[in-house]
Amino acid sequence: MGRYIGPKHKLSRRFAENFGGYKKTPLGRKPHKPGQHGPNMRRRKVSTFGKGLEEKQRLKAYYNIREATLLRIYDQANRMIGNTGENLIVLLERRLDNMVYRAGLALTPRCARQLVAHGHVEVNGKKVDRASYVVSPGDEISIREKSHNHPQVLEAIEQISSLVSYMKRDDKKFAATLMTMPKRQDINLHIEERLIVEFLAH
Repeated sequence: MGRYIGPKHKLSRRFAENFGGYKKTPLGRKPHKPGQHGPNMRRRKVSTFGKGLEEKQRLKAYYNIREATLLRIYDQANRMIGNTGENLIVLLERRLDNMVYRAGLALTPRCARQLVAHGHVEVNGKKVDRASYVVSPGDEISIREKSHNHPQVLEAIEQISSLVSYMKRDDKKFAATLMTMPKRQDINLHIEERLIVEFLAH
């Protein structure tokens, strides 16, 4: 299954969460799921399998990744020492497109992915155009010098001043550094990764 490229607010309504923190969202007016019968749908009892599937889909929507990508990262997390679910979240959090968003160099996750794909981003001074690149503690993520006047970058730096605890930004250099390895409790993500791991393990 490919990466979702449809209407972003449709996903927000499906999972009742504003993915990416968009200022304009229909959740206030339409809290129900999208579809003709959304407002009148009766609540159904969800099985354990259904809950795991729903959490997996929510995680994919949050990081905007493909099914194959999630399975690959899950296998990597499962081979690592420690809690598989937490390893999975941390690996996803350290993807370059997400780090650009977390650094406040882009207003939305989609914008961050676009900046990476179009070659506007460098890691430790070298251009990297792969959203899947995994950032390590101490790595510096920066906007290429020729892209310093990019309107979306300028708008993001102007509007976003509060960053996650594990990142530090230098506005003058249009750069940010991953200071420490992210910890699950520091990642503001409403996901029950235990259910995802149990779902993928079967």
